[in-house]
Amino acid sequence: MTHVSLRSLPPPEPSRRGLLRGAAGLGAAAALGSTAACGSAASLTGGGNRIQFWNLFSGGDGAHMRALLDRFRAEFPAIQVEDTTLAWGDRYYTKLAMAGAGGRAPEVGVLHLGRLAGFAPGRLLDPIDTGLLDAEGVRREDFNPTLWDRATIGGELYGLPLDIHPSTMFYNRAACEPAGLLGPDGRLARIEGTEQFLDALDAVREVIGRSPLGWNALMPAECWWTFVGLYAQTGGTILTEDGTGIALDDDRAEEVLAFMARLVADEYAIPGQDLVGYFVNGGGFVLFGNWLVVNFADAGIDFGAQPYPTLFGTPATQAEAHILVLPHQEGRGGEANEVAHRLIAWLVRNSLAWAEASHVPAYLPVLDDPAYLAMEPQAEYRGAMDIAAFDPPAWFCGTSSRVQIEVGVHLSAAAMGSLTPGEAVRAIRSTLRDLLDTRNPFGEGTAS
Repeated sequence: MTHVSLRSLPPPEPSRRGLLRGAAGLGAAAALGSTAACGSAASLTGGGNRIQFWNLFSGGDGAHMRALLDRFRAEFPAIQVEDTTLAWGDRYYTKLAMAGAGGRAPEVGVLHLGRLAGFAPGRLLDPIDTGLLDAEGVRREDFNPTLWDRATIGGELYGLPLDIHPSTMFYNRAACEPAGLLGPDGRLARIEGTEQFLDALDAVREVIGRSPLGWNALMPAECWWTFVGLYAQTGGTILTEDGTGIALDDDRAEEVLAFMARLVADEYAIPGQDLVGYFVNGGGFVLFGNWLVVNFADAGIDFGAQPYPTLFGTPATQAEAHILVLPHQEGRGGEANEVAHRLIAWLVRNSLAWAEASHVPAYLPVLDDPAYLAMEPQAEYRGAMDIAAFDPPAWFCGTSSRVQIEVGVHLSAAAMGSLTPGEAVRAIRSTLRDLLDTRNPFGEGTAS
């Protein structure tokens, strides 16, 4: 491939953000049933120095990503990045799939790693040129091997890992210190096994006089995250390695579900409570995603955060990851493709700023950066990178997916005591079988 000097590219036109135009255009395309949801900026303008970047980052995440993109624009003034923020969840994935199916997608997009297996790599996504990444100083050895390999399908890299965002146990020092749970460094002392964990909860309950744990058993997705992490600690897997068969160990699954039910039955956690409000008002522990770091820090709480404690033998904590992808374009290549690779490589190399939004950076040089190691509480749960338990590699898994809802409802029912652990496991097996027998709506195969 011919490499083009970016310094030789023409001066940029005024930068424009595509949020309103992109959302409106995609909505119209969806209404018409069109598969060509949007033309790439490079193809529309004829300029290879202009690319589109679709993402689903809102709130604090969105502010950090916009700041990163502004830094990129300042460093490379000859490149125009038109960033479009679309609605999070299924709507985003549907629009991205439509654009890729029509071959007129943005140059760069964001995907959750758990969604990759079902996103028809080779048809809706183009492979990443690792040679171009290497030219930008980004290589496989710069990443956790498991994370990189999960983004590789058929020997081709389809997603460049940006981060992982793990399920996390937050702890309130004001509640844990008088309970005798903090070590000399002010961090939560090591907890192992379910009984030691329950003892810690009992000690905090004595201090605060109410339920010691914020965890919402009424929410199927939250129950799925908890189950994935704790079940992985038993050494079990949910699906076979290729994602085509059920590998669930019934006894191990029932053991985890019985523990989740005990958290509710013994009033360690009150279903339905607002987790932020609970913690801000003196709660002891919270089990949730790492992104609540921003909420708790803004509230001025003295808190820490760790991966899930090891309750069932093997260290593991549930996690997802944001990956940077190349949605399928007809005739992808040339200047715009090189610029796209420069952007995604730059974002991972400069992800220290992204870590401020609470995520664990996937790029190992940043993970080991002294500036990252000084971040609190981010550095405290950096070890989640080595014990991350991801969703099974199937089309119906990942963020905002069918498995989180359809299996999650049975997990929630077991936690709430509406189903016995045995009944819940049988229902989970039946649901997984139905999902495995259902055709991937995004299709399979490769692009022509």
